[in-house]
Amino acid sequence: MKNIFSSTLNQMKKRWKLSSIIAVVVILILVFVVRSNATKNNLQLKFEHPVKNSITKTLEISGHVDAKQKARLRFAAGGKVVYLGAQEGDIVKKWQTIASIDAASLAKTLQKDLNLYMKERWDWETTTDNNKGQSLDTVEQRTVDKEQWDLNNTVIDVEIQDIAIKNTTIYTPFEGILTSSPTTVTGVQLLASDYFEIVNPNSLIFRAAVDESDISFISEGQTANLVLDSYPNEIISTTVSYVSFVSTETSSGTAFIIEFPLNETTNSNLLRIGMNGDINIVLETKNNVLTIPTISITQRENKIFVNVKTGENQSEEKEIKIGLETDDTVEVLEGLSESDEIVVPEQ
Repeated sequence: MKNIFSSTLNQMKKRWKLSSIIAVVVILILVFVVRSNATKNNLQLKFEHPVKNSITKTLEISGHVDAKQKARLRFAAGGKVVYLGAQEGDIVKKWQTIASIDAASLAKTLQKDLNLYMKERWDWETTTDNNKGQSLDTVEQRTVDKEQWDLNNTVIDVEIQDIAIKNTTIYTPFEGILTSSPTTVTGVQLLASDYFEIVNPNSLIFRAAVDESDISFISEGQTANLVLDSYPNEIISTTVSYVSFVSTETSSGTAFIIEFPLNETTNSNLLRIGMNGDINIVLETKNNVLTIPTISITQRENKIFVNVKTGENQSEEKEIKIGLETDDTVEVLEGLSESDEIVVPEQ
C-alpha cells in the first residue's frame, strides 16, 4: 500500500512539473503576441507626396576599349628580314616602310617556275600539234586535258611568286603605332603567319555587346556616359556611333555589337586597347512628370498598386498606371496627384 501511494505521488510531481513548463511557454507566447500587436499599432507609417521631376531611363552594359583602324600585316611568303623601318611602340606614318625581306631567293624560285612553265607549254604544244586534225578517243582526250591542267598550274605558280616578290616590303596603310612586331633585328627568318600590328590611336572606340532583348531600345546618336575600370572617378561622355546589323554569340546568348567613339571625348594618351568599363546609355528622358519612389509600388496580376494615405497613420491600396521606370524612380501616368500621400517603406 505504501509503495502504491509513493508511486502515485511521484507521478503527480512529474505531471505538475510538465504542466508548469507548458504554462510558462503559453505565457511567454501571449506576451510576445501582445507586444507585437502593440508595436504594430504604434508603428508610424512614412508618407510622401508625388513630385514633378525629370526621369531618365538608362541601360548599363559592359565592354572594352578597341580601335576602329587596326591592321595585322604579313608577308605573302616567309623570308629573311633584311630591313626594319620601325620598332614596337614607334609612331609610324601612312605608307611608311615597316620591314622588307630578302627577294633574291624568291627571284630564283620565280625563274625556276618560269622554266617549268616553258617546259610544260612546249609539251602541251607538241601534243596539240600531234593531235591536230585527229579524232581523239577518251584516253587520249584525258591525256590532253591533264597536260592543259599542268600548264595552267605552272602559270599560277609563276603568278604567286611574282606576287610574293612584289610583297617583299610591308607599308603602313594608315598613321598609327606599331603595337606588335615579330622581331627587333634583321637577319631573322619570318614565317608567313608572323605579323606586324598597326593601331591608329585616333580611332579608339568603346565596344560592347547588347543582349537581343534590349537591342530594340538602341539607336545611333543616343548619348552615353562611360566609366573605365582604370579611371573610376572620370566620366567620359560619348554617343552611339554604330549598331551591328548581324548578331554574335556570347556566353549569355545572342547579342549585337555597338560602338562609341572615344578620340574626340577624352585624352587618348590615357587609354589603352583592352581596358574594361561600364557604359550607361540614355534611352529616354522625360521632364516635369509626376514621379514616386520605385520602392513604394507593388505589382500583382500585371497591375501596379501603391498605398495611399486615408487618415492618421492609415492607408489603403490603390491601382495606378506607370510610364518610365528606373531603379529609384517611377513615372505616374494615372491614379495619383501631387496632393496625395503614399506610403514609402523604410529601406
